[in-house]
Amino acid sequence: MTQEPSNASDLSNRERQIAEDYARGENYQQIADRLCLAPSTVRTHLATIYRKLGVSSKLELRDALSPAQLLWARETPARPEKPSIAVLAFENMSGDPEQEYFSDGISDDIITALSRSPWLFIIARNTTFTFKGSSVDVRRVAEELGVRFVLEGSVRRSGDRVRVTAQLIDGATGGHVWSERYDGRLEDVFDLQDEITRNVVASIQTTVHLSTIQEPVERASRPDLTVWELTMRSWHLLYDFNPKSYAYAKTLLERALALDPESAEANMILSLINHHIAIMGFVPDVRPPMEAAYALARRAIQLDDRNEYAHWALGISCWGLLKYDESLAALERAVDLNPNCSLAYGSLGTLLGILGRSEEAIENQQIAIRSNPLDPSIFFRFSGLALANYMAGRYQSAIEWAERAIHRMPRWFFAHFVLAASHVALEQHEQAALAVNACRDVLPDICIQDLERIPLKDPNKMTELRERLREAGYTRR
Repeated sequence: MTQEPSNASDLSNRERQIAEDYARGENYQQIADRLCLAPSTVRTHLATIYRKLGVSSKLELRDALSPAQLLWARETPARPEKPSIAVLAFENMSGDPEQEYFSDGISDDIITALSRSPWLFIIARNTTFTFKGSSVDVRRVAEELGVRFVLEGSVRRSGDRVRVTAQLIDGATGGHVWSERYDGRLEDVFDLQDEITRNVVASIQTTVHLSTIQEPVERASRPDLTVWELTMRSWHLLYDFNPKSYAYAKTLLERALALDPESAEANMILSLINHHIAIMGFVPDVRPPMEAAYALARRAIQLDDRNEYAHWALGISCWGLLKYDESLAALERAVDLNPNCSLAYGSLGTLLGILGRSEEAIENQQIAIRSNPLDPSIFFRFSGLALANYMAGRYQSAIEWAERAIHRMPRWFFAHFVLAASHVALEQHEQAALAVNACRDVLPDICIQDLERIPLKDPNKMTELRERLREAGYTRR
């Protein structure tokens, strides 16, 4: 009697992850590198997977997995082999809501320092901060984000004194792995952050060594808490995606640079603010903020060449200026400096889509989504996947991802453009017209000329995209 093949639900979490990765096109070595396994171990797992599912080829394996299983945004993602940590926003215990930026900044700097270790998997701050202000079950957080450890803490500021408490919790058991309290003066805040970070890393006692974090936690060339306060407030405003917040952020950053012109962080964030003002279309003429973003990012790198976010800022500032080679070099440098920088991976994915390298683009976007699934700016990742699929001629997939991007950010013009053009490519002219009308409801002044904010490198592809947008119903100006 022939044994009935099992289904994907019979696989373990590790087997399911390997099956999905292999079905998506990764090879033994790529899977092994990311999961910290030997390639022979991956091969052994796949043999077991094939037997359990009753398949004999990669194509049959793909067919055996449901489409939902091939999406990266899993409800309960498989836990990586490498030590994985989610750092929750530290609680502000000062009793003053205005001090919220201070506790957030402490958490943010710890995430940055931990993320620089290639031996750790760190959930990005935009995801972990979504739990801020709520009473959470640490074990539920660990399961939802697919991590082993959760770091939480609090900050109490009184006058020129600060007290920081932190505790590392095992997400599987809810038990404390490590906890500590630190007291100091505000002028020593960076040393406190360094000490917390190093103790967290040391407590894990796995493959991570203190030598993996040699650089101190992010600091200006001349540490000045006032500058730090101004830049932290501006960094938070970046994710508001509205012109009023960006105008306020520019004011704060100009004050910071007046105090310390050599602050790499302030130059970098001001570059990002100008870039987003340009690509979101918050000014009539986008060229000046594009050029300002580029110059500020170059300045930030001159001041701190090991700041991955400065290289990320430079990479994205190059797009509207057609500096594709420089963009690629900068974004690859950002990923090299911080292998867990989801923003760099996502923007690299968008650039690769602009260059027409669709499969690489999708791979990088998937990495970004996996490490930062609750990112408020995830609509950029979704529109990047829409673009990559559009460039590869997979128009139905492009439509699905563009719709997801629009759902998250209705005012994001680029997703609207990819959606309408994809419908035209499939000769779905009625749907294309409806897409244009929906876009004009939120962006009444939109026109084909706005495509120049994020142009494709291939002039033939640009001509084709413009023509499809015209056919959909957009006007040239």
